[in-house]
Amino acid sequence: MVSKRFSRPGTLLPKARSRFVSSTVTSLFDYGVIGNMHTASLISNQGSIDWACMPRFASPSVFGRLLDPKKGGFQQVSPVERFVSTQSYRASTNILETFFHLSNDRSLQVTDFMPIFDTAASEEATMIVRRIEARRGPVPIRTAFAPAFDYAQARTQVGRADGRILATAGSYQMAYVPPPGETRLGSDRVETSSEVRPGVPVTVELFWGGRRPTADSAEKLLDRTERYWRRWIADAVPRRQRVSANASQRVERSTLLLKLLSHRDTGAFVAAPTTSLPEWPGGTRNWDYRYSWVRDTAMIATALTRLGHVGEARSFLRWSLGRSHLRKDGKICVLYGVHGETDLTERELPHLSGYLNSRPVRIGNGAEYQFQLDIYGSLLSLAYQMTEVDAPFVALEWPQVAQLATDVMELWGTPDCGIWEVRGPPVNYVHSKLMAWVALDRASRLAVRFGHRAEAMRWGEEATKVRTAVLEHGFDRRVNAFVQSFEHHVADASVLRIPIEGMLPYTDPRVLGTIEYVRRHLARGPFVYRYRRPDGIAGPEGAFLLCSFWLIECLARSGQRELAEEYWSALMASSGPLGLFSEEFDPKSGTPLGNFPQAFTHIGVIQAALALEHSDAVPAGVNPPVPKPSAGTGKVPASPRRSS
Repeated sequence: MVSKRFSRPGTLLPKARSRFVSSTVTSLFDYGVIGNMHTASLISNQGSIDWACMPRFASPSVFGRLLDPKKGGFQQVSPVERFVSTQSYRASTNILETFFHLSNDRSLQVTDFMPIFDTAASEEATMIVRRIEARRGPVPIRTAFAPAFDYAQARTQVGRADGRILATAGSYQMAYVPPPGETRLGSDRVETSSEVRPGVPVTVELFWGGRRPTADSAEKLLDRTERYWRRWIADAVPRRQRVSANASQRVERSTLLLKLLSHRDTGAFVAAPTTSLPEWPGGTRNWDYRYSWVRDTAMIATALTRLGHVGEARSFLRWSLGRSHLRKDGKICVLYGVHGETDLTERELPHLSGYLNSRPVRIGNGAEYQFQLDIYGSLLSLAYQMTEVDAPFVALEWPQVAQLATDVMELWGTPDCGIWEVRGPPVNYVHSKLMAWVALDRASRLAVRFGHRAEAMRWGEEATKVRTAVLEHGFDRRVNAFVQSFEHHVADASVLRIPIEGMLPYTDPRVLGTIEYVRRHLARGPFVYRYRRPDGIAGPEGAFLLCSFWLIECLARSGQRELAEEYWSALMASSGPLGLFSEEFDPKSGTPLGNFPQAFTHIGVIQAALALEHSDAVPAGVNPPVPKPSAGTGKVPASPRRSS
């Protein structure tokens, strides 16, 4: 999988403060991502690092050209002459290779990676290595280093120190080692002219804090990093063989991306490594995704467990249950920083122009203040699945598990903001109630397994009440489908989770009706939109790709395999040439939208691939026996208002 982009020839600009070279990136698909499980960087097929936050995922950006072409900052390596560029990942790794194809059959290869050090090493030991190699003839190159600390708010200065370039701005500090050549320093940037000869690779190095974190050579670091990724992905090979050869590479790339988005020390996963990439060009739906959502991460851990990566699920579950006492208004926080931070105050950066001129650029996320009921079900579902592979671990965490179930007993009748984090009045979302049922149902089953019979009965009875409420108030017989909320009887793709979570079988007439209802009202072929009801935020958005993969899963498991495979093929064409997916997609223009690459979407890739390969099988924890419904709930409106 490679991407191509033509570049115009250029010359090194004589003024040090002038812009090095204009970026010809036109799409998020022109970017690859590298990382070290502390942070990540986006690198374009023009050889430019256009997004990097150091030393953490949510640290202020050092390179932010992605969000402002003029002010954002970058580091670039490229040939002087005209080229065609392609990108690919080294097999079974997160090591990115960019190839610049030149005249006379020459080429330049830039291999980018972030070394992975021992777990005891501080996350301050963040380093980017760029190995540059010429083939079939010498290649003149140019490099530039133009950092812009603190989202381009700090005044950056560069100077020489101990054989390297040192960039500083207040307490921020980064060292840069350019390739051998003629180097010119400006007040805030560095440019170098070099020539790379075949058989004599050169490197560019960047390291946070000013001090190189290791004495090992770049070649040793490359070898160590390659071995790390290949050993890790090999752990899942037996499980990945459960999917077809056609889907296996997609699943592998998704799995590697999810691991890259994890925090090595805490077990948390970020939703994406970027902020404020718009859900529509020029729109205002621009959010910061560099944090760990409890729901998203539980879904990631569940997907990785199904592929054999149990350690990641164990680490996250321990971490998240340890956060469960950090409550707001008696409720679990929706999202955290990867170290458990709870103050993620949302604010805007008006000095940045935004990707595709989409403003405002935001950092922090106001969803931290929301109540989202479904996160309880996500956690307890993961705990239930973990008993299949590590029951003693779940038994040790039983007090926290039991407390979550007790909380759901009290909270499930409360309106919330839902999975889509609607910034409007809370309502009784059907998906939220579904996940409340999941929480109580799985907790009841866990209680039976661990010998807590009284809790098992109490939670099981309450699960029956929640299920009854969903079937009575969340299903509209007029359209033969489940709807968005008890108050609003409109289409919402999140109700596709009803059979996936096991409340009803895939072949239940109500489920089949819901699948058709979603296709009719929310889908454009395989591309599914979340909902159509106004949500208080101006402007449109693209199709939400995770919902598209939910639809494939439902189609495959409900006996509509041929259509599911057709949709799968179409969705594969909506990824970038590196196999990376955005959050959303505009099928009309073929434009990837939203933060990139998006963990949520890659979860969908894995789950849909497994569903396609085993459409006649039932995943663990899905479609459990359903107890007989009780007469009523006492927690929801007896005659909820309906709208169409």
